[in-house]
Amino acid sequence: MTITKHNLYNFYFVLIFLLPVTIGAQELRIFTKADFSLIGNVKKSTVITNYGKEEFYFNKEGRLTKSITRYTDEDYSITYYKYANNEILEKRLENYRDGVFDKNTSIAHIYKIDTTANKKVIEKILTYSKKFLDQYEYEFDAENRLKAIKRINDEEVDETTIEYTEYGAETEQAYYLNGKLLKSIRESYKTNSKAEKLKIVLTKEFIMGKPLKAEEVVTKENGSIVSIDYFTTDAAETKFVFRKKEMYTYKKDNQVVDKITVKTAKKTYDITYLHQFDGENGNWIKQVISPDNTYITRKIQYYPEEIAPVSEETIKN
Repeated sequence: MTITKHNLYNFYFVLIFLLPVTIGAQELRIFTKADFSLIGNVKKSTVITNYGKEEFYFNKEGRLTKSITRYTDEDYSITYYKYANNEILEKRLENYRDGVFDKNTSIAHIYKIDTTANKKVIEKILTYSKKFLDQYEYEFDAENRLKAIKRINDEEVDETTIEYTEYGAETEQAYYLNGKLLKSIRESYKTNSKAEKLKIVLTKEFIMGKPLKAEEVVTKENGSIVSIDYFTTDAAETKFVFRKKEMYTYKKDNQVVDKITVKTAKKTYDITYLHQFDGENGNWIKQVISPDNTYITRKIQYYPEEIAPVSEETIKN
């Protein structure tokens, strides 16, 4: 198929318009500059990709307040985030085609938070043309852990329940969609030969109760990834089988990936990363990935350093 401007827009329409409806229930979290591998007092980060540009805006507390995806000069989308008291209140996605705002494909996520008893969050998803799409109700337990997600729309009601179990030092969350196992997340810890404490998170996904895929992520206390194991299912779709392992190494003086060693049943190979940094700020502004020689560039703007006011007593001295 020939890639035209019209096809490109329709492709991103599917990604932007449909994904919030299907996975919006998983996105109550607040995104910060750390989620984009940024440090320091970052105000804006512009990422240049092969399909256009991504712009991310942060407030002084480091929270994401706006993002812009530009496919062409006239085709782009803007997402706004509004917060209050460490809670998200609104997420609005506005789409523009040929420079004109398209209210039919633009979506508003409105959150209502009730903390009179155990916390409850109600998320309503509407188009800008006032068409109702979905409602999600998030219920939390006395320990402020998510215990249920109810999805309501004009056609059906789905409920996801979350069960928490402890196995000694291990903990597990099991997600059930309408009674069938959807996902399980098991967390445990170990100490490596360097006396570093490692966190191990094994996530298994299921479809209609049957195994689908899984991954085990090992991280250090600072959040850097040590390794990821990926699993698929066997031919009978009854159990998980190993697919590949990724082992991460980092540059000595910062937390950027230097190399990923990939091991499969048949071969081992390396993916290497070269970075250019923006001086004393410590953020990378160009990343080259080999052996494909693909690259990503970033332009980063910072808030000016705030100078503490000099007291009158200091001036006198």
